[in-house]
Amino acid sequence: MDNTTQGMMLFTERSLWTMAHGIVLGGGALLALAAALFTLYLLRPAHGQATLTVAHARAIALLTVVIAAATWLTTLIGTYAVFPPYRAAPPEGAVTLALYPRSLILSNPQTAWLHSFAMETKEHLPWIAAMLATAAAFTAWRHRATLLHDVDLRRIVVSILAICFVIVAYVSLLGVFVNKVAPLE
Repeated sequence: MDNTTQGMMLFTERSLWTMAHGIVLGGGALLALAAALFTLYLLRPAHGQATLTVAHARAIALLTVVIAAATWLTTLIGTYAVFPPYRAAPPEGAVTLALYPRSLILSNPQTAWLHSFAMETKEHLPWIAAMLATAAAFTAWRHRATLLHDVDLRRIVVSILAICFVIVAYVSLLGVFVNKVAPLE
């Protein structure tokens, strides 16, 4: 398929991988993180209130497992399916850099920071978020019977999830900036 035909397609394989990575999985992870944090906040035990059940804790634990899975899938697809086409070098004598996002970003001094800062950050922080999400899921699943009543354990899980949320939101925002300047078509 030549470049003119590819440019006319509504969805390319590269754009589908990018959408699955950013919108479906990354967006899903952000929504699940927000839901878990909000739920943990709402289900905190009130003074003398004993209406929280093991089913509540099991649901939270399952939600953290979904978060970990979505975060890992986002990270793996980003690293192995989205990032290589981004990094592809244009052939010598290429007239347009639209199919080579890294080169397109680096060709303009006003957008070069997107690669040197944003993409370098996006290469590393998602792995940290995935590991943190896994730690939260393991802790919530392993201690689901006491998760909602043990204040220190709950604080640990909420702190890990909050840090993970901030990282995922930050990396997602950087991804939006990069995709705005040099979309992976």
